[in-house]
Amino acid sequence: MKRLLILLLIVVFAVMLAGCKKPRENHPPVLQKIGGSEGVIDCSANVLEWSASDPDGTIAKYYVNVDEAGWDDYGLETEYVWNDYGTGVHSFEVKAEDNEGTFSNIISWNFVAIEEMILVEGGKFTMGDNWGDGYENELPLHEVTIDYDYFIGKYEVTFDEFDAFCDDMDITKPKDFSWGRQRRPVISVSWYEVTEYCNWLSDKAGLARAYDEFGNLLDQAGGITDDPSEVIGFRLPTEAEWEFAARGGDSESLFKYSGSNDPDEVAWYRENAHNDIVDSISTWPVGEKEPNGLGIHDMSGNV
Repeated sequence: MKRLLILLLIVVFAVMLAGCKKPRENHPPVLQKIGGSEGVIDCSANVLEWSASDPDGTIAKYYVNVDEAGWDDYGLETEYVWNDYGTGVHSFEVKAEDNEGTFSNIISWNFVAIEEMILVEGGKFTMGDNWGDGYENELPLHEVTIDYDYFIGKYEVTFDEFDAFCDDMDITKPKDFSWGRQRRPVISVSWYEVTEYCNWLSDKAGLARAYDEFGNLLDQAGGITDDPSEVIGFRLPTEAEWEFAARGGDSESLFKYSGSNDPDEVAWYRENAHNDIVDSISTWPVGEKEPNGLGIHDMSGNV
């Protein structure tokens, strides 16, 4: 009888121990990036990809947060094709939830979208007024060699792009004189404000800044340089770079204007830029006129 009682006590104690066992700890899923562009990108599709693993469970669903609009159920898809964003600052976040309701780490992509950039291959050209009806400071004609390739904007920098910089830096936006903003070229900005915009783009792209606080060009190591080919970050084109690109990169350009002999085809100017809303001439949205041979717009007139 005594032995039976001891056995019963042992069994009861064992059951009690089993009942006091700590519940299994659920480890959260682990989420990581697979693909997608960050920094400064042009306005084309951005394909964002990710994957997740769960050491002690399964992935139940993903949630996405587009431009801080809130979390949306995205099912089990692991790719998001984003092709409807405009210029400006954008963000994208993803998190995973497992079958027990535990959430993963959050991963994010951050980028600034700008208009397309056009590659200009180096070459030689005759710089200046080779039509004989320009200004005195466009003479004498002289040969210029650009012995490096560079990128230049397909369009003039727009209000949308510059306003995104102002919002991000919490600074006052430039005036538009009631002409309109959005995709019209930005106006009412100083040279120094533009260099700050360029440096902002460089920061977002993870590139060395192009300008110091006094507007001097900087090389990749941060030293002052007079050689634009040594500058890594975003900057304004030199006069020679601008004229070469305006000519379509063609040293034997046959056109008087950038892409045509007819200014109405490629440029906004006093005779065709009247705006009925403000009853005066004004700027117009970029890209509405024909491009030049390199695909660059408005090189003969808008701002």
